[in-house]
Amino acid sequence: MSVLSMKKLTVFAYKNETDEIVRRLVKLRCVEMRTADTDCELERLNCDVKRNELEGSVSDINEAMLILNKYSKRTRSLINPKLKVNLEKFVKDGFADNARFTVKQTLESEARRNEIKAEQTRLDAQIIAATPYISFDLELGFEGTATTSLVLGVLPFDSDFTAIGKELYEAGAVSELISEGLDGKFISVVLHKNDANPVMTVLSSHGFVKASFSGIDKTASEYINEAKQKKAMLEKEYNDIGERFVALAESLGSVEILYDLEQTALNETVEKQKLLTTETTVMIFGWIPEEREGSAKALLDRYDCAYELEAPNEEDKPPILLKNNGFAANFEWVLGMYSYPMYGKFDPTFIMSIFYFIIFGIMFADAGYGLLLVLACFLGVKILKPKESMKRFLLMFGYCGISCIIFGVLFGAYFGDFPLAFMRNILGMAEADLPDLALLGSTGANLAVLFDPLQNPMGFLIFSLAVGAVHLIAGMAVKFVILCKEGQVLDAILDIGAYWLLFAGFGLLALVPAVGTWVTIAAAAIIVLTHGRAEKNIVMKLLKGLLGLYDLISYASDLLSYSRILALGLAAGVIAQVVNILATMGGPTIVGFIALVLAFLLGHILNMAINVLGTFVHASRLQYIEFFGKFYEDGGIAFEPAVPSDKYTEEE
Repeated sequence: MSVLSMKKLTVFAYKNETDEIVRRLVKLRCVEMRTADTDCELERLNCDVKRNELEGSVSDINEAMLILNKYSKRTRSLINPKLKVNLEKFVKDGFADNARFTVKQTLESEARRNEIKAEQTRLDAQIIAATPYISFDLELGFEGTATTSLVLGVLPFDSDFTAIGKELYEAGAVSELISEGLDGKFISVVLHKNDANPVMTVLSSHGFVKASFSGIDKTASEYINEAKQKKAMLEKEYNDIGERFVALAESLGSVEILYDLEQTALNETVEKQKLLTTETTVMIFGWIPEEREGSAKALLDRYDCAYELEAPNEEDKPPILLKNNGFAANFEWVLGMYSYPMYGKFDPTFIMSIFYFIIFGIMFADAGYGLLLVLACFLGVKILKPKESMKRFLLMFGYCGISCIIFGVLFGAYFGDFPLAFMRNILGMAEADLPDLALLGSTGANLAVLFDPLQNPMGFLIFSLAVGAVHLIAGMAVKFVILCKEGQVLDAILDIGAYWLLFAGFGLLALVPAVGTWVTIAAAAIIVLTHGRAEKNIVMKLLKGLLGLYDLISYASDLLSYSRILALGLAAGVIAQVVNILATMGGPTIVGFIALVLAFLLGHILNMAINVLGTFVHASRLQYIEFFGKFYEDGGIAFEPAVPSDKYTEEE
């Protein structure tokens, strides 16, 4: 309903009391701290070291929680009630230190487990490298005698070893095939050291790759067995660490409390970095809602500090905090996706919420889908107890589900035409026996109270445009009221009222042409003669007045945008109708019943998901472009008070 009044808070306090004052202000949850713009050459409070420490700590706790969650035996549920805890007592009684030790052990164990994985990978590589030489009797690292050399390696698998062996013999070397496979032919070559160059030339010409077993004083068999024994020991250690994680996971609750404790400390440190300081004092600057002024005074009066609370001046840019009733407050986040109003300007949330509720329901008019939205969203809030932002999100869609039910009944949509499809194809009822309830424009069986959009699309288009006309005129009415409150009554009458008179003239042309003609001419004359009243040159006055009539094209364009209500409504209805045809085409048989259940569930869930998203986007667009374009002054910055972390805990 309104943008709350803000007070500018300025505090001068002793430096040694900074931590405690900031901590108390954060707990208040109603102060947004900023760095003050001042002519004095003051430096920001330096908390970089502390901030880096806390960021590291929070990161470590997060990493530890990810590990321990995998091993925790506590029941996992969609409902995760927060732990009620006294954080000061948690620290004082040593539980915080125990939790830090748990985090340290978890991370050290995880680091060791990663080392084990790397070592196991290295041992696997050793085993793979040595396996082809398992029948070789000499030590893998043996390189020869004083006059001879031993070379181990592999030739390509398609090599002709017999021919290569002859070449090696001619070059002064003796070769032996140790093993062969898809990886190649593994050989040993014994040569005199004086013949090394010609022998290696022959080997290189055939794609020989030398094996590297330098320093290994074991045979391949011994080497592999030793590696397997190490792997077994490492595997046991790895499993022991897993069991250690299970034991550590019993302290997961304490680690979660520690997370909120450290994250809150980090939040406080971030806020302290915004403060300006001298050698002995700090300057705290920020904004607080006027209705919470008393809380701030009661807090600051406890300390030996000087503070001032004052109304913002024209140069200030106070943050925006909206206050609306229980229904409209759930639509504030939709407004926030566009932009908050300027401070001191009109908050359109309440009016927007009513039109959003109506337009969403018309676009997605289906009682069945609406009922699912209502149940999912309201039960979700009741059972899951989500955070405030998610709660508002769910409640908005829950209320929109009520609108879907209302218009679904008016338009006769219950999961599309499922009741009629069931009567036709499952119960075998004749077309003449099906109900025809619509009051307006029906061409066949239907359950509509008003009319069926699929049978009367032109009527639905007229209905959509009529809703659009009301929406646009409401936007103009808001602008009219704003101008009057600002003392610009004449501007409101000439710039807004003249167009209303013109619209009335167009309507009367269809009903009472004689009257409508004169009303239209009078309205057009007022627009032409007054629209350029700010201009001094009479020619410019007239030209600008004529351009005022051109705004009719803009209004017509805006009005046609509401045809998207027709498009969204028909899209949801047609898809639902197709799903119902597929679901009931199997008839009253067992196979048909199974097909009915599967097609019904899958088809309608997909249709609902697609059209809820589409309806949300297009209903929002009609607010942002067509409605807000008539009056809205945006550009405000949302109020973001400093708050303690409450992801897992809440204060007792």
